Amino acid sequence: MFKSLMDGVLLGIGVAVPFGPVNLLILSYALSSFKKAFFLGLGALVADVFYLLMLSFGILHFLNQTWFLKILAIFGFCFFTYIAFLTLRKKPENLEIQKAKMDKSYTKSFLKGLFLNLLNPYVIGFWLSFASLSVSNQHPIALTLGLVCFIFIWILALPFFVGKFSHLFKAKVIYYINVFSALIIEYFALNLLYKTFWG
Repeated sequence: MFKSLMDGVLLGIGVAVPFGPVNLLILSYALSSFKKAFFLGLGALVADVFYLLMLSFGILHFLNQTWFLKILAIFGFCFFTYIAFLTLRKKPENLEIQKAKMDKSYTKSFLKGLFLNLLNPYVIGFWLSFASLSVSNQHPIALTLGLVCFIFIWILALPFFVGKFSHLFKAKVIYYINVFSALIIEYFALNLLYKTFWG
């Protein structure tokens, strides 16, 4: 059982640590607000749990249809592009000014994270792959618990450490981080569209 738990943790590292759209936004938000970054990650985690529950009831297999994934890819592309635009629009300014101006709506951050994962067909693909892995595991609940727990720890740890050292980032550096994040998110958006329709 402990081995299954650790396998879940290792799988969580493989899923949560690589820098995709969610991690890039968490990084960008954490420079000015730990709570907003955490709520964004929490929204993404809730989307994962939602797909996990759908998998438990066998609904996720039904959604793994070409037509549904294409619709999801179009919405995902639009949403990713919108997020990239918002990130790019942030002006370089002193971190203290940015913190003062920061919108305190944690619900918006939560919903961004939620929709980033809900509108990403790769997330469905991951959970379908996870289903075949958990079936072959002796303790699927321990495997799932290890995975979900690590993702939760990651969405706490990443904004905490970025926020802790945010004083080292000057306005210009933050601006470049935002530009880099926006370009990578847009890359994910275009890649999503390409792989769904032409890949």
